[in-house]
Amino acid sequence: MKSIFGPVPSRRFGRSLGIDVIPAKSCSLDCIYCESGPTTSLSLTPRPFIDCAEVLEELRAYVRANPRGAEVFTFSSAGEPTLYEPMGELVEAIKKAYPDIPLIVLTNGSLLWKPEVRRALLKADRVAPSLDAVTAEVFRKINRPHPSLEPVQIIDGLRAFRKDYKGRLAIETLLVEGVNDSPDELFAIAEAVKSIKPDKVELNTVVRPPAYAGTRGLGRGAMVRAAAFFSPLDVEIIGVFQAPAIGGSPENLDQRILDTVVRRPCTAEELAASLGVRLELVEQEAGKLQEKRRLTRVSFGGKSFLHPG
Repeated sequence: MKSIFGPVPSRRFGRSLGIDVIPAKSCSLDCIYCESGPTTSLSLTPRPFIDCAEVLEELRAYVRANPRGAEVFTFSSAGEPTLYEPMGELVEAIKKAYPDIPLIVLTNGSLLWKPEVRRALLKADRVAPSLDAVTAEVFRKINRPHPSLEPVQIIDGLRAFRKDYKGRLAIETLLVEGVNDSPDELFAIAEAVKSIKPDKVELNTVVRPPAYAGTRGLGRGAMVRAAAFFSPLDVEIIGVFQAPAIGGSPENLDQRILDTVVRRPCTAEELAASLGVRLELVEQEAGKLQEKRRLTRVSFGGKSFLHPG
């Protein structure tokens, strides 16, 4: 498997070089909103899917070829990154090799009740776990978890991690219209998040084609009203990615486009900005990939997203 992809256009982190150590799509949840599609392997058991040395060599090769290509390194996969068994070893090795580049872990937070998983993330600069639901009924509806998972496990794991973790902790809550946006559920989520004491709360909603049809995001007004439940915590409603092209190489552009959209559907404009190439080149390569039926376009929220064919 290829582990390094992007940079991807992150609304939170800018140009984020992805590190993916999980086969698609192994996860502990099967969230209805997931932009990477439905989960095909539902698991709570970490495994050594790829050798750490291979990941590090891919990362070194990218940095040598693109010394200014990314603002952050981010563990972000089609599945759940903490299902990678040697995660702690890899995090430590990356920070030793690139101490000045922030290392971020995006996780659904569902395995932090395991002490070994918590230890594995302690040297990351920033960890961003999710918490989308507190009541069991809503949790099952939005996150479609592994049968043995309960919300209380996840919340207890987040509290335990917060006690030991010295880096920046941001809790992400993704809201889906008609699912977890009721006043009662928002109040319960906010109270749980306050008990975790994160540095920041990031409210998100559905902005890319979701795994399951009929999954809809909230409008700006509803997001602002939801944010009020989390006061007095530092709350951000996540915005839209914007970044200028930085003169990236067009080499292997077709494969780089595929490596990115298989994990996160993107507009052509987002790909051009994050990969640092002209929009015309992205459109040209996307057209060729569409002709080969390796790429398709999906309309969502008034935008056209490039998606694996």
